[in-house]
Amino acid sequence: MPPIDIMRVDFDADISPAEVPAFRGAVIEKVGIEQEIFHNHNNEAGGNGYHYRYPLIQYKALEGRPAILFIGDAVSEAHHLFRQPDWELSFTRRKLRGRLVRSQTKEYEVGLTPAPRPYLLRRWLALNQDNHRRFEETRGMAARARLLERVLAGHILGFASGVGIRFEERFELAITEIEQQRIRSFEGVKSLTFDVRFEANLLLPPHIGLGKGVTQGFGVLG
Repeated sequence: MPPIDIMRVDFDADISPAEVPAFRGAVIEKVGIEQEIFHNHNNEAGGNGYHYRYPLIQYKALEGRPAILFIGDAVSEAHHLFRQPDWELSFTRRKLRGRLVRSQTKEYEVGLTPAPRPYLLRRWLALNQDNHRRFEETRGMAARARLLERVLAGHILGFASGVGIRFEERFELAITEIEQQRIRSFEGVKSLTFDVRFEANLLLPPHIGLGKGVTQGFGVLG
């Protein structure tokens, strides 16, 4: 499979994961709402509709700093940010000012591996409404882990499809530990998130988003 390009852009402000939506809003304001790929809303629908696709621009808190990932075809869209007369962003109630300090593009291989590889997935918004009901009705941690494994496999396939990759064979995946379950706010709704460790015979790029809310700092792969 051909490698995919991922550009990581870092800013020099301190940020908490809860402040990522405000950081995202500041970037969208900087580049202009007309650049749909930066926010994934459908401007032709008055901004109220969504493009149901894997988001190729993702906003994150990495090592305590604001960062943006431009994935695959979105790398060529980064110029909408870089061509601005200044790269400073003002966001959150603390009026943090973020200045772009680093931009780096790397090629990453994605595909099957001979042996399982360990991963850590943080702040994973795993469950839609139906799966949340199934999760609550499921008794026993082993059965719940199996449900989450099926959901995670689907999220990985969604990422692969979004970047134009198709796995030639079925991959194996196992959640080895659920480190934390926590209720967090996502778009004004209290939602259950997970920090999970898992193994899969897959090579996946670091920091990509899996699950819901990946444009706002949820589901960061380590």
